[in-house]
Amino acid sequence: MNYGKKIKLLRSSLGLTQKDFALKLSIPLSTLKKIESGISNGLSAIEQILSNEKFVYLAKWFFDPNNNETPVINKSSESEPNKLLAVGHVNLPFYEVRASAGDGALVEAEEQTHLISFEPEWLDKEIGVNPKEVFLMLVDGDSMYPTLKNGAMIMVNRNFNGLSDGIYVMRHDHNLLVKRLQLLPGGIIKVKSDNNMYEPWEINKEHLNGTDIELIGRVVWSGQRM
Repeated sequence: MNYGKKIKLLRSSLGLTQKDFALKLSIPLSTLKKIESGISNGLSAIEQILSNEKFVYLAKWFFDPNNNETPVINKSSESEPNKLLAVGHVNLPFYEVRASAGDGALVEAEEQTHLISFEPEWLDKEIGVNPKEVFLMLVDGDSMYPTLKNGAMIMVNRNFNGLSDGIYVMRHDHNLLVKRLQLLPGGIIKVKSDNNMYEPWEINKEHLNGTDIELIGRVVWSGQRM
C-alpha cells in the first residue's frame, strides 16, 4: 500500500515545498521524497499527519481508494492558513496495534494513540454503525488477501447483533486475528482465510468469548489502496 500520491496532493494543496512539509511533519526531507516517489508507503507519515487535530478531517480521504480529488483546505484564516475544515465530524479511536491476517502475532497491549475524524452521516447511512461502538486498527499479513491487504485500516464494530457469516477480529490464545467466520450446522464455526494458501480450522460456538477465544468485533469497513 502506497500513499505517496495523496501526501503529495495534500502538500501541494497547502502550498508547501517538500522541505517545509517535511519540517511540519518532523520527518527527514529524504523520507518525504521517498514517500512521494513511491519508494516508501507513507503510512508512518499519515499517522503523523492525522495525529495533528488540524488534519484529522483527512482520514476518510486518505483511506478511500476511490477519492483522488484534492482535499478541501480552509484558507480564510490568516493566522491559521493551513487549518482544515473539521466541523460536524466525530472522532474514532485508532489503536496502534495490528490484527494479524496470518498465523497470528502476540499482542501484549492495545493503546489508543490518537483519534481519526469521520462524518457522522456517512457512518450512519453508509456503514450503519454507532460511532461510540467502533474503533480503527491495522491489518498485518496476507491471509485475508485480496479482501484485506497488509497495512489496510479496518473499522471494527464492537456491538454486532448475533454471530453471522462475516469478517471478525478475534483473540485466540493471546493472538489477535482478523478472519472470516462461517457458521456450520451443529454449532461449528469455520475460521477461514480469503487467501487459499492458509488452511481453515474449526471451533465450537460454545467456546466463543471464553478464556482462549474472544470475539472483539465485526469488521464493517476497510481503507486500502486497490
